[in-house]
Amino acid sequence: MRGIDELDHYELLEIPRTATRAEIDRAYRLSQQTYGEGSLALYSIFDGADAAAIRERLDEAYRVLSDPELRADYDATECCDPPGPTGTSRPMDAGGAIEAREAEPFPDASGNAAATDALDEATDEYDAFEDETAGEFDGLRLRRARLFRGYEIDDISDVTKVSGTHLRNIEDENFVDLPADVYVRGFVTAYARTIGLDPKIVVPSYMSRVQESRNSAQRSRFLGRR
Repeated sequence: MRGIDELDHYELLEIPRTATRAEIDRAYRLSQQTYGEGSLALYSIFDGADAAAIRERLDEAYRVLSDPELRADYDATECCDPPGPTGTSRPMDAGGAIEAREAEPFPDASGNAAATDALDEATDEYDAFEDETAGEFDGLRLRRARLFRGYEIDDISDVTKVSGTHLRNIEDENFVDLPADVYVRGFVTAYARTIGLDPKIVVPSYMSRVQESRNSAQRSRFLGRR
């Protein structure tokens, strides 16, 4: 699982390699709102040491990327991945997170988006005495637990200040649209706490799925280059 020290400057600010100066400035301002001292979102997700490390890395990322010469040197010597093919960036929401595509109905295992009604029916039959100290916590189980407890996505977003888009992507397991692991871990921690689940049980289980998916994607890209 990738730690804060393993993220490059672009990943930290959640911007593409082709970001303009205005996009860099905006991303940094939004990150300050999210991770600044006293932030409710920061308090609910990260402990003091993690928060300080994130702020320090964000400051350094902005210092380098906002200076054309330092950025050029960084791109030439530090960054390994080339810019994306589109040269465009996705907008960021007020919580400092990249807005992903419009949320789609939760797909079933075959990729068919028609499973929403079936899921809602299953939620109605959710066993209140299900053992929540064991088993795998995937996106489907998190959503069922949320609905059973009567929470809407917006309710969790209001408490945690994590964007609704990210929360939906966590439930839908749209791992490609989620930010770096260090952020996802914090988001899942806040999600679990808000709906009354134990983060110590939920987070390792969910993050193992994130890592497995990302490792698989990396292997596919590597094999594609051969």
